[in-house]
Amino acid sequence: MSRGDMAKPLLGHGSTAGERSPPPVPAGRTVGVLGSGDFARSLAVRLVRSGFRVVVGSRNPKRKASLFPAAAEVTFQAEAVKKADVIFVAIFREHYSTLCDLADVLVGKILVDVSNNTEINHHKESNAEYLASLFPACTVVKAFNVVSAWTLQSGARDGNKQVLICSNNQEAKRTIAEIAQVMGFTPVDMGCMSSACEIENIPLRLLPAWKIPIFLALGLFLCFFTYNLIRQVIHPYIREQKNKLYKIPIEVVNTTLPCVSYVMLSLVYLPGVLAACSQLYYGTKYRRFPDWLDQWLQHRKQIGLLSFFCAALHAVYSLCLPMRRSHRYLLIETAVKQAMEKKMTVWVEEEVWRMEIYISVGIIALGLLSLLAITSLPSIANSLNWREFSFIQSSLGFIALVISTLHTLTYGWSRAFDENQYKFYLPPTYTLTLLVPCTVIIAKVIFSLPCIQHRLLRIRRGWEKGRYVKFVLPSATGEFSSGETSSNV
Repeated sequence: MSRGDMAKPLLGHGSTAGERSPPPVPAGRTVGVLGSGDFARSLAVRLVRSGFRVVVGSRNPKRKASLFPAAAEVTFQAEAVKKADVIFVAIFREHYSTLCDLADVLVGKILVDVSNNTEINHHKESNAEYLASLFPACTVVKAFNVVSAWTLQSGARDGNKQVLICSNNQEAKRTIAEIAQVMGFTPVDMGCMSSACEIENIPLRLLPAWKIPIFLALGLFLCFFTYNLIRQVIHPYIREQKNKLYKIPIEVVNTTLPCVSYVMLSLVYLPGVLAACSQLYYGTKYRRFPDWLDQWLQHRKQIGLLSFFCAALHAVYSLCLPMRRSHRYLLIETAVKQAMEKKMTVWVEEEVWRMEIYISVGIIALGLLSLLAITSLPSIANSLNWREFSFIQSSLGFIALVISTLHTLTYGWSRAFDENQYKFYLPPTYTLTLLVPCTVIIAKVIFSLPCIQHRLLRIRRGWEKGRYVKFVLPSATGEFSSGETSSNV
């Protein structure tokens, strides 16, 4: 799984919280807040706790004063605007026009637009651009819209610490960045005002990086579930008229989950194999991958976490198998049948060893997947250096894939070609899942061969095939010979 998206350059000194103390609060800095909603109240609380003097502008100051901290001054909007040079506009877009009466006193002020839309790209222009068009004599900065009211009240440690900032005025961005740092947040420069539309769309997107992996997992689940339903329920009914519908809630699902987890885990490492093949074929690392492969590489973390989720569910379902009423009935039926046949023991040494090894290897595989999932969390990943992170995600991840393959093969043992199914053979599901993982494992082994590994390492260090300067040696008669010597640039 990939390390994750790299943080963009920070404003100001570019320091993150904990590395360097935030800049001091400018002496006598008064910050204004227009609005009295939840976000305005949370913003006022955070500003007061950070040492700012806060003046709140409201149309009904007497009624709203009790909602704000005692240290904040709650007054009419016109009075609040006169007392502050930086003003947070914490009202909805449709109410921006109500501020037009304050246009004269807003001249030269910095307006911080913190609003969001109800739909992605709901308007042709962003809210910040619309605010700037209403007040051309002001400097508008888009900021704090990706920070929730809960985060403002509870502190940056309880939410996303990044504050995305954009504006056409560099000095205004620097001022808001200083305020954000004093409040304990990490300002991120997103460029000019044209970026405001994209910033406003961010809070409206629901898990954008998870859509493709989730649809992939659901697609695999439906495919394997349908096949297992046919094989474990419909097939026995057609052949032997046995009703096994009771298997659907637990057994069929439990047979499907490991298949999805196993294939998803192999799909984490398959794009790396395809990328290596592309680099070896073209002899360069500078050729852009196809868009589908590039997207695949970017979604490996989410695919891996979904693989772990399915594996964890499989473990829980497996532990619950003996609790089923159907399992108890079958156990009693087997015991009665054994007593009637006067069998003293039904111990099968091969089956005992197979199950012991199968469960043990499965526990190890789940443990490795848990380690991969934990190190994918930003808080854990940030405490590791790149070599440690790469070793866990790449080396241990590949070991987890190999052990998962052993877990699958141990479960199958000699069941792939059951004599009872020769008349109408349906291969077990696990035999179908082996194709992609085994392809990845074989490719990884091939790439580890010294001749191929050395060439791939050279390519990833910048070497390119075909970058040669050719020198033609003259013959003894003064004419150029047909032999050529090439020298690498």
